Amino acid sequence: MRPLRLCLLCAAVLTSVSATHATTVVPPEFPDLVSSSDYVIRGKVVSLTNEIRQRDGREVPFTLAEIAVSEVIAGTPPQKVVLTMLGGKTSDGGELVVEGVPRFVVGDDSIFFVKNNGTNFYPLRGVMHGLYPVRRDKATGREYVARANGLPLSATAEVGLPMAEGAMAQELRKHIKVSDALSVAEFKQSIRETRAAAVKGEKNNAN
Repeated sequence: MRPLRLCLLCAAVLTSVSATHATTVVPPEFPDLVSSSDYVIRGKVVSLTNEIRQRDGREVPFTLAEIAVSEVIAGTPPQKVVLTMLGGKTSDGGELVVEGVPRFVVGDDSIFFVKNNGTNFYPLRGVMHGLYPVRRDKATGREYVARANGLPLSATAEVGLPMAEGAMAQELRKHIKVSDALSVAEFKQSIRETRAAAVKGEKNNAN
């Protein structure tokens, strides 16, 4: 059976998410990404589980990704992190695929900006803009941060840029040097500093 592919609008209908959130993924600026996420973690996907749930009398598949957290970067995650996203195998052997969202793979090591896990159709802030795979430079062994499309992230300002895909991403890859990418340590430091500044600003406003 051919997989059933859904646009983000359809995902919204099935999960009672507002159409605005589903159809328009506006890239968040880095400070907004950091401050509006419930928590930020680094971890590996250790398992993917398919689960069928009932929505308005019909079966809707979800995929549950268990994350082995190696580091808490910001916020307070639950003791066990299981990210829930719309899509997966249906009971009749088909597949529900939500177009335009990153798909997790067991073994992936990433930095996750988690927002509304279990209540939104996708558990990351800004969908693809909330996932940053960790890569290793084959030449030097240095760990660096990439965007969800695999392109190296060279500055936090790039978080707010649209996500290139397909031929455009391939072309950009030719011109981006891995050596210019942010290291994992640099990215984590920027997250923590930005989060601390946001918390301080909230306290000052409260006073």
